[in-house]
Amino acid sequence: MRVARNYKPLSELDVDEIKFSLGCDRQNKTVISMVHGPTCIDIAVVTPACVTNWPRCTGDGNFGTMWGPAEVTKAKFSLDLTDQQINMVENAAFREMANKLEVIDDKLLDFVHNNQLKVLGRKNLSRDEVKMLQIRSVRQKYDKVSGSLVGHNVQLTTPKYHFDGMGGKYPKAINICDMYGGVLPSGQVAPGDVVAATMFANQVYTGVGGDKFGIHWSFEDVQVICQRHKLESKTEVSVFQGGSYDFACQYQDPAADAQFPDQVVY
Repeated sequence: MRVARNYKPLSELDVDEIKFSLGCDRQNKTVISMVHGPTCIDIAVVTPACVTNWPRCTGDGNFGTMWGPAEVTKAKFSLDLTDQQINMVENAAFREMANKLEVIDDKLLDFVHNNQLKVLGRKNLSRDEVKMLQIRSVRQKYDKVSGSLVGHNVQLTTPKYHFDGMGGKYPKAINICDMYGGVLPSGQVAPGDVVAATMFANQVYTGVGGDKFGIHWSFEDVQVICQRHKLESKTEVSVFQGGSYDFACQYQDPAADAQFPDQVVY
Protein backbone atom coordinates (compact mmCIF):
# COMPACT_ATOMS: atom_id res chain seq x y z
CA MET A 1 0.00 0.00 0.00
CA ARG A 2 1.27 3.45 -0.90
CA VAL A 3 2.04 5.53 2.18
CA ALA A 4 0.42 8.96 2.09
CA ARG A 5 3.14 11.56 2.54
CA ASN A 6 2.70 15.29 2.79
CA TYR A 7 5.28 16.62 0.37
CA LYS A 8 6.26 20.27 0.47
CA PRO A 9 8.92 22.32 -1.31
CA LEU A 10 12.42 21.80 0.01
CA SER A 11 12.67 25.54 0.64
CA GLU A 12 10.02 25.16 3.38
CA LEU A 13 11.94 22.47 5.26
CA ASP A 14 13.37 23.80 8.53
CA VAL A 15 16.41 21.61 9.12
CA ASP A 16 16.74 22.90 12.68
CA GLU A 17 13.56 20.97 13.56
CA ILE A 18 14.96 17.60 12.49
CA LYS A 19 15.50 15.22 15.39
CA PHE A 20 17.23 11.84 15.73
CA SER A 21 16.54 9.18 18.34
CA LEU A 22 17.66 5.64 19.17
CA GLY A 23 15.45 2.57 19.14
CA CYS A 24 15.54 -1.20 18.57
CA ASP A 25 14.18 -3.40 15.79
CA ARG A 26 12.72 -6.91 16.12
CA GLN A 27 16.21 -8.42 16.32
CA ASN A 28 17.06 -6.00 19.16
CA LYS A 29 19.46 -4.17 16.87
CA THR A 30 19.99 -0.47 17.50
CA VAL A 31 18.30 1.71 14.89
CA ILE A 32 18.15 5.46 14.38
CA SER A 33 14.89 7.21 13.57
CA MET A 34 14.69 10.65 11.97
CA VAL A 35 11.61 12.88 12.23
CA HIS A 36 10.74 16.51 11.68
CA GLY A 37 8.87 19.12 13.68
CA PRO A 38 6.90 19.02 16.93
CA THR A 39 4.50 16.39 15.54
CA CYS A 40 7.40 14.09 14.54
CA ILE A 41 6.43 13.67 10.89
CA ASP A 42 8.46 12.02 8.17
CA ILE A 43 10.73 14.16 6.02
CA ALA A 44 9.10 14.43 2.58
CA VAL A 45 9.99 17.22 0.14
CA VAL A 46 9.79 18.17 -3.51
CA THR A 47 13.25 18.68 -4.93
CA PRO A 48 14.20 21.62 -7.13
CA ALA A 49 14.70 21.14 -10.86
CA CYS A 50 18.00 19.35 -11.60
CA VAL A 51 19.66 17.59 -14.51
CA THR A 52 19.73 13.80 -14.16
CA ASN A 53 22.44 11.69 -15.81
CA TRP A 54 21.72 8.08 -14.83
CA PRO A 55 17.96 7.69 -14.34
CA ARG A 56 16.38 4.23 -14.07
CA CYS A 57 12.78 5.03 -13.26
CA THR A 58 10.82 2.55 -15.38
CA GLY A 59 10.78 -1.13 -16.30
CA ASP A 60 12.92 -3.25 -13.99
CA GLY A 61 15.06 -0.38 -12.75
CA ASN A 62 18.68 -1.42 -12.26
CA PHE A 63 18.03 -5.15 -12.81
CA GLY A 64 20.45 -6.60 -15.36
CA THR A 65 22.87 -3.66 -15.23
CA MET A 66 26.54 -3.92 -14.32
CA TRP A 67 25.94 -2.91 -10.70
CA GLY A 68 22.39 -4.22 -10.44
CA PRO A 69 21.07 -7.37 -8.72
CA ALA A 70 20.84 -10.83 -10.25
CA GLU A 71 17.24 -11.26 -9.03
CA VAL A 72 14.49 -9.03 -10.37
CA THR A 73 12.74 -8.98 -6.99
CA LYS A 74 15.74 -7.02 -5.67
CA ALA A 75 15.58 -4.43 -8.44
CA LYS A 76 15.66 -0.74 -7.54
CA PHE A 77 14.57 2.41 -9.31
CA SER A 78 17.19 5.14 -9.16
CA LEU A 79 17.47 8.83 -9.92
CA ASP A 80 20.49 11.08 -9.60
CA LEU A 81 20.09 14.84 -9.20
CA THR A 82 23.18 16.76 -10.31
CA ASP A 83 24.48 20.31 -10.11
CA GLN A 84 24.94 20.59 -13.88
CA GLN A 85 24.07 23.86 -15.54
CA ILE A 86 20.56 24.30 -16.97
CA ASN A 87 20.50 26.24 -20.25
CA MET A 88 24.14 27.12 -19.58
CA VAL A 89 23.26 28.80 -16.26
CA GLU A 90 24.46 27.55 -12.87
CA ASN A 91 21.77 25.70 -10.94
CA ALA A 92 21.59 27.74 -7.73
CA ALA A 93 18.62 25.66 -6.53
CA PHE A 94 20.83 22.57 -6.32
CA ARG A 95 23.25 24.47 -4.10
CA GLU A 96 20.38 25.42 -1.80
CA MET A 97 19.30 21.76 -1.61
CA ALA A 98 22.89 20.62 -1.03
CA ASN A 99 23.34 23.10 1.81
CA LYS A 100 20.27 21.78 3.63
CA LEU A 101 21.30 18.15 3.14
CA GLU A 102 24.77 18.99 4.46
CA VAL A 103 23.21 20.42 7.63
CA ILE A 104 21.10 17.27 8.05
CA ASP A 105 24.15 15.07 7.56
CA ASP A 106 26.08 17.10 10.13
CA LYS A 107 23.26 16.70 12.66
CA LEU A 108 23.33 12.94 12.06
CA LEU A 109 27.12 12.94 12.39
CA ASP A 110 26.93 14.67 15.77
CA PHE A 111 24.24 12.23 16.93
CA VAL A 112 26.23 9.14 15.91
CA HIS A 113 29.40 10.59 17.42
CA ASN A 114 27.63 11.08 20.75
CA ASN A 115 26.15 7.55 20.60
CA GLN A 116 29.00 5.75 18.85
CA LEU A 117 29.16 2.84 21.28
CA LYS A 118 25.52 1.85 20.69
CA VAL A 119 25.49 2.65 16.97
CA LEU A 120 28.98 1.67 15.83
CA GLY A 121 30.21 -0.51 18.66
CA ARG A 122 33.19 1.85 18.93
CA LYS A 123 34.33 4.37 21.51
CA ASN A 124 36.79 7.23 21.83
CA LEU A 125 36.50 8.09 18.14
CA SER A 126 36.85 11.77 17.31
CA ARG A 127 34.17 13.52 15.26
CA ASP A 128 36.45 13.51 12.20
CA GLU A 129 37.04 9.78 12.58
CA VAL A 130 33.30 9.15 12.74
CA LYS A 131 32.81 11.37 9.68
CA MET A 132 35.12 9.08 7.71
CA LEU A 133 32.53 6.31 8.26
CA GLN A 134 29.62 8.43 7.06
CA ILE A 135 28.22 8.22 3.53
CA ARG A 136 27.12 11.78 2.82
CA SER A 137 23.90 12.66 1.00
CA VAL A 138 25.65 15.03 -1.41
CA ARG A 139 28.32 13.06 -3.23
CA GLN A 140 31.32 14.45 -5.07
CA LYS A 141 32.22 13.38 -8.59
CA TYR A 142 35.85 13.41 -9.72
CA ASP A 143 37.46 13.22 -13.14
CA LYS A 144 38.91 9.73 -13.59
CA VAL A 145 42.05 11.00 -15.31
CA SER A 146 42.99 14.21 -13.50
CA GLY A 147 41.27 13.47 -10.19
CA SER A 148 39.81 16.99 -10.10
CA LEU A 149 36.34 17.68 -8.73
CA VAL A 150 33.84 18.02 -11.59
CA GLY A 151 30.48 18.10 -9.85
CA HIS A 152 28.08 16.95 -7.15
CA ASN A 153 24.99 14.77 -7.08
CA VAL A 154 22.30 13.39 -4.79
CA GLN A 155 21.34 9.74 -5.31
CA LEU A 156 17.77 8.51 -4.75
CA THR A 157 16.78 4.84 -4.84
CA THR A 158 13.50 2.98 -4.31
CA PRO A 159 12.87 -0.79 -4.39
CA LYS A 160 10.62 -1.94 -7.22
CA TYR A 161 9.18 -4.80 -5.16
CA HIS A 162 7.61 -4.26 -1.74
CA PHE A 163 6.45 -6.72 0.91
CA ASP A 164 2.70 -7.33 0.86
CA GLY A 165 2.45 -8.34 4.54
CA MET A 166 1.65 -11.97 3.70
CA GLY A 167 5.12 -13.26 2.87
CA GLY A 168 5.13 -12.13 -0.75
CA LYS A 169 6.14 -9.12 -2.77
CA TYR A 170 4.36 -6.90 -5.26
CA PRO A 171 5.78 -4.46 -7.84
CA LYS A 172 5.22 -0.72 -7.59
CA ALA A 173 5.92 1.77 -10.36
CA ILE A 174 7.34 5.29 -10.24
CA ASN A 175 4.91 7.96 -11.45
CA ILE A 176 6.39 9.89 -14.38
CA CYS A 177 4.72 13.29 -14.73
CA ASP A 178 4.79 16.15 -17.22
CA MET A 179 5.60 19.79 -16.45
CA TYR A 180 2.07 20.30 -15.04
CA GLY A 181 2.14 17.24 -12.77
CA GLY A 182 -0.06 15.05 -14.96
CA VAL A 183 0.94 11.38 -14.86
CA LEU A 184 2.23 10.08 -18.22
CA PRO A 185 1.12 6.43 -18.73
CA SER A 186 4.16 5.67 -20.90
CA GLY A 187 6.47 8.41 -19.66
CA GLN A 188 10.23 7.99 -19.75
CA VAL A 189 13.09 9.78 -18.01
CA ALA A 190 16.18 10.09 -20.20
CA PRO A 191 19.75 11.06 -19.31
CA GLY A 192 20.14 14.82 -19.55
CA ASP A 193 16.50 15.64 -18.74
CA VAL A 194 15.70 18.34 -16.19
CA VAL A 195 13.55 16.76 -13.48
CA ALA A 196 12.15 17.23 -10.00
CA ALA A 197 11.17 14.44 -7.63
CA THR A 198 9.16 13.70 -4.50
CA MET A 199 12.00 12.78 -2.15
CA PHE A 200 11.67 11.30 1.32
CA ALA A 201 13.99 10.00 4.03
CA ASN A 202 13.51 6.22 3.83
CA GLN A 203 15.75 5.29 6.75
CA VAL A 204 18.98 5.97 8.57
CA TYR A 205 21.11 2.94 7.79
CA THR A 206 24.02 1.61 9.84
CA GLY A 207 26.42 -1.30 9.48
CA VAL A 208 26.81 -1.02 5.70
CA GLY A 209 30.19 -2.38 4.67
CA GLY A 210 30.98 -3.05 8.32
CA ASP A 211 30.48 0.27 10.08
CA LYS A 212 29.32 2.77 7.45
CA PHE A 213 26.20 4.83 8.09
CA GLY A 214 24.10 7.44 6.30
CA ILE A 215 20.62 8.45 5.17
CA HIS A 216 18.78 6.50 2.49
CA TRP A 217 16.84 8.98 0.34
CA SER A 218 14.04 7.52 -1.79
CA PHE A 219 11.54 8.90 -4.29
CA GLU A 220 8.02 8.13 -5.52
CA ASP A 221 7.33 10.47 -8.43
CA VAL A 222 9.41 12.21 -11.10
CA GLN A 223 8.39 15.35 -12.95
CA VAL A 224 10.02 15.81 -16.36
CA ILE A 225 10.28 19.59 -16.48
CA CYS A 226 12.29 19.81 -19.70
CA GLN A 227 13.56 17.02 -21.94
CA ARG A 228 17.21 17.17 -22.87
CA HIS A 229 16.65 17.84 -26.59
CA LYS A 230 14.57 20.93 -25.74
CA LEU A 231 17.27 22.58 -23.67
CA GLU A 232 19.25 25.45 -25.13
CA SER A 233 22.54 24.66 -26.80
CA LYS A 234 25.54 26.85 -27.57
CA THR A 235 25.23 29.09 -30.61
CA GLU A 236 28.79 30.43 -30.49
CA VAL A 237 32.11 29.98 -28.70
CA SER A 238 33.47 33.44 -27.98
CA VAL A 239 37.10 32.33 -27.46
CA PHE A 240 37.32 31.44 -31.17
CA GLN A 241 36.20 34.86 -32.38
CA GLY A 242 39.58 36.55 -31.96
CA GLY A 243 41.41 34.26 -34.40
CA SER A 244 42.32 35.49 -37.92
CA TYR A 245 43.64 33.20 -40.66
CA ASP A 246 44.43 33.91 -44.33
CA PHE A 247 43.09 30.51 -45.33
CA ALA A 248 39.80 30.82 -43.42
CA CYS A 249 36.60 30.15 -45.39
CA GLN A 250 32.91 29.77 -44.66
CA TYR A 251 31.78 26.35 -43.41
CA GLN A 252 29.84 24.32 -45.98
CA ASP A 253 27.34 21.73 -44.84
CA PRO A 254 28.38 18.24 -46.10
CA ALA A 255 24.70 17.28 -46.24
CA ALA A 256 24.16 19.91 -48.92
CA ASP A 257 26.99 18.41 -51.01
CA ALA A 258 25.44 14.97 -50.69
CA GLN A 259 22.30 16.19 -52.49
CA PHE A 260 24.37 17.03 -55.58
CA PRO A 261 27.18 14.42 -55.70
CA ASP A 262 28.09 15.09 -59.34
CA GLN A 263 28.39 18.82 -58.99
CA VAL A 264 31.96 20.08 -59.07
CA VAL A 265 32.74 23.26 -57.19
CA TYR A 266 35.68 25.37 -58.48
